[in-house]
Amino acid sequence: MLAAVTALSTTLPASAQPPPAAPAEAEPASRTRTDAPLSSDTSAPTVPGAAATAQEPGKVGPTEVTRGNDAMRTVKEAPQTASPSSARHFEFGSYGRVYAASDFRGGLGRGTNVVAFGPRIVDEGSYAELELRREDKFSDKVKSRIVATLALFPPFFHFSGKPTQAIGVRNLYAQGTYEKVTIWAGSRMYRGDDIYLLNWWPLDNQNTVGGGIGAPIYRSDDGSQETILQGHVGQQRLDNPYQFQQIPVVAPIGFGTVDVTKLDRPRTIETFKLTHFVRPGGGPGGFKAVLYGELHQLAAGVFRDPLTNVDRGLPNDSGWMLGSQLTYFTGKRDTYASLVMRHARGIASYDPLAVPITFALDRTVGSASETQVAASGNFETDVFGVMAAGYVRFFRDGSPGETSTQRYDEGTIVARPSVFIGEHFGVSVEGSYQQRRIAIQNPNGDGPLTASVFKAGVIPYFSPSGRGSFKRPQIRLLYVASFRDSGTRGLYPIEDVFAQRSVEHFAGVGAEWWFNSSSYP
Repeated sequence: MLAAVTALSTTLPASAQPPPAAPAEAEPASRTRTDAPLSSDTSAPTVPGAAATAQEPGKVGPTEVTRGNDAMRTVKEAPQTASPSSARHFEFGSYGRVYAASDFRGGLGRGTNVVAFGPRIVDEGSYAELELRREDKFSDKVKSRIVATLALFPPFFHFSGKPTQAIGVRNLYAQGTYEKVTIWAGSRMYRGDDIYLLNWWPLDNQNTVGGGIGAPIYRSDDGSQETILQGHVGQQRLDNPYQFQQIPVVAPIGFGTVDVTKLDRPRTIETFKLTHFVRPGGGPGGFKAVLYGELHQLAAGVFRDPLTNVDRGLPNDSGWMLGSQLTYFTGKRDTYASLVMRHARGIASYDPLAVPITFALDRTVGSASETQVAASGNFETDVFGVMAAGYVRFFRDGSPGETSTQRYDEGTIVARPSVFIGEHFGVSVEGSYQQRRIAIQNPNGDGPLTASVFKAGVIPYFSPSGRGSFKRPQIRLLYVASFRDSGTRGLYPIEDVFAQRSVEHFAGVGAEWWFNSSSYP
């Protein structure tokens, strides 16, 4: 186990929100994804970067059961003759999380992150996806998959009193495989490995309507090395005056007005990904190396100022991003370590689900930049496990000024040790620290404005599917205390209780699950 306004947008005023991050609720949590080759037609996850092993037609081979980043166990079963219906079938999958929490003061628990990608323990929110998938195998060479994934966004009606529910289409695409080449087109969450503790995809995360192609281009004779090449092009356009505007004009026939499109400039994105796997001795463990790049284009357009009714030209804009990932995995009990680095320039510095709010004098963001380094890992034994993650990020907007709320350095570090009690129970504790340093003067002292939060929490849970940090479903109790400094409190209006309190509580109950999802293995 799904491109990521951020968790911060749910808690901070609009003036303090970071522009390059996508809405936290719109980014469902996932595991560090295994990123199997696109030519694979199996819906089951594999070892990170492990290509799906082809099976003899008409036979059911060894079943590899995995969780998170690595294989958990391999169950050897005697080959069986596959029934004709097994080549054509429907599948159902889902990801979901639901929480109810109190702040111990009579209100609902609120998120407390001040960085773009803070710990998910409080700020992730309720969210769910329902997936229907049709799998067909027409011959040994030709297969297809049709995927439809609907998302349920908060607030649910229990907290609004309204019968309407916000529903989004996350996946709606068709995929076909001919021998080793896979081609797809449609609406797709197209992404690689995530950092579970931060609910974040640090390298590749696209939500576009487009298409892609991928295939293995090299495989060693002993199967210990494999290289996969993938490419994708897609578009997205936000209902925002930066990309889209309709204005009323006099109707050509009859009376009244009609709306015409004045501004229409979707962002076009091309991605390229080269993944290489090395498994010494052909065993379950090894290394995964990724080289990844993006190109972004935004066409010129004309915008009509609603206040002055004067047309204003918007120039074309562009950008690029280059990143890499190195992951080591043992193939045992989800143990892995991963390092991701990336640098973006221009419009590529901004997440496609967000728009810039500051510009250069020519209304472009060509001088904007984002640099980030992220690390994550997991280690497990029979009775103990620990997940950890962290990142540093340096964002500079496209404005010429030296001071701006959109120029900042930020980072997070988080660890979650767990004790497994028997096969189905456990207790996790989590501690984290996050900080953002903004390029504006601190009103209460010298130097730049700095906001930081320390969190400490405990999570006792019941895991029906067994022990392990990535085993789901998980039914939890949860308590977290967030300690917020004066800089953090200063980001809120004085009338907001978050501007007055230095300690916030979050106590509640919740559940999280994932199974049989093509987007979040």
